Amino acid sequence: MKKTILSGMMLIFFVASVSAQQQIPNGGFENWTEDTLGYSNPVDWATPNESTLLLQQFTVTQSNDASTGDYSAKLESKLLIGEFVSPGVVTIGEFVVDIPTATASIEGGIPFTDRPITLNGDFKNFPAANDSTIVMAIFTEYIEAKGKTDTIGIGAMYTADVIADWTSFSIPINFFNAHDPDTMNIFVVSSNMVSPNKDSYMFIDNLTLEYEAGIEDIENIVNTSVFPNPASDKLSFSFGEKVNASLNIYSNDGQQIYSGLVNGTDQSIDVSNFAAGTYYFGVFEKSRKISSGQFVISR
Repeated sequence: MKKTILSGMMLIFFVASVSAQQQIPNGGFENWTEDTLGYSNPVDWATPNESTLLLQQFTVTQSNDASTGDYSAKLESKLLIGEFVSPGVVTIGEFVVDIPTATASIEGGIPFTDRPITLNGDFKNFPAANDSTIVMAIFTEYIEAKGKTDTIGIGAMYTADVIADWTSFSIPINFFNAHDPDTMNIFVVSSNMVSPNKDSYMFIDNLTLEYEAGIEDIENIVNTSVFPNPASDKLSFSFGEKVNASLNIYSNDGQQIYSGLVNGTDQSIDVSNFAAGTYYFGVFEKSRKISSGQFVISR
């Protein structure tokens, strides 16, 4: 009896500890505010919509096409005036427009002191020719002695792939030192920021942060072996049980470079075109990550 009570108390403490870890506000894009001037914004997120109001062009809209829940955010790159294209942007920081120079920047963020290991989410992606979309998390710390803010962690995914069905992603977050951040910014952009294409668009949903020893990792983990490691031409995955899932591979800077279906206990892929370096993988059943790890390509 004492052992049962103690085990229960430990579980309650563990759940409370995990639930205290910070998450992304309105990461499922379920809550929106309607402005009387004719546009809506996701609660807790900034967009360019207010800046493009006079042109009645809105690059972020609420969509009923959702991965989970009722809504997602649809981001569209649109031609505004002349050759100026505004990408669709959602950020938990600030979207700042400089009207005289016709430029914009993404700044700030929200108070944040945890160190997540991945940024996860679901998306559908339709970049136009010569364009790519961006999903990024940035963690910063204000250094009083320097009088400036340093970036101490980042996770990013840039992709030019067309993805017509809802697909899960997991972006590794790399911290450059042992410090805790004081601010986090997350932003999603429907085009690259240098030469956006007016015909690019995407849907984003179900953004979450994953931590070490999260509840899902403990309850749903599937043991995965990768060999040979390091690899050069062929890489084999062996799963501890039969899975029907997607296998995604990411480079060290967070770009998704491979996505394939797994149906069974083994999978082999050709990595002869992968550059030398460290890579990360995630195995997903629907929107749930059931396994992850890393491997090295050596030339």
